[in-house]
Amino acid sequence: MVNIRLAALHDVDELVQMRWDFSKEDYGNSSASFEEFHQICSEFLVKAIEGGDWYIWVAEVEKSIVSHMYLQLIHKVPRPGKSPDPYFGYVTNVYTRPEFRSQSFGSKIHIAMEKWSKENKVEFLILWPSSNSVQFYSRNGFSRCEEAMEKHW
Repeated sequence: MVNIRLAALHDVDELVQMRWDFSKEDYGNSSASFEEFHQICSEFLVKAIEGGDWYIWVAEVEKSIVSHMYLQLIHKVPRPGKSPDPYFGYVTNVYTRPEFRSQSFGSKIHIAMEKWSKENKVEFLILWPSSNSVQFYSRNGFSRCEEAMEKHW
């Protein structure tokens, strides 16, 4: 049985390990040690969970996190004469442990995130998918957008 819920402080160590595993899977070995990374990532996650601008949904099976999806609320600047929703949401750090993939955990998390976003007046969600994840996001209602631009340095 799966439990979809928001992450709490007691999840930090497991979330750090999953971020480490995710990074190793996508980018290979890092020059940083796990201990160094654990401290930096733990500090980030504690601030995120306590801060109110980040929300982390997890899928839990037998009290172990098997998948997660992060949402950062981006505050919008008000416009005269328009009463917009105050935020849009940036979806990031979506990961499912390899042995739990293709079992709908990501979609179940996304459904919970979308419901919460609508209830909390998040106007829309954005993300930058990897080429491997486009099909997943398309199945979950995301579509390509040509409006955004980016600048790298």
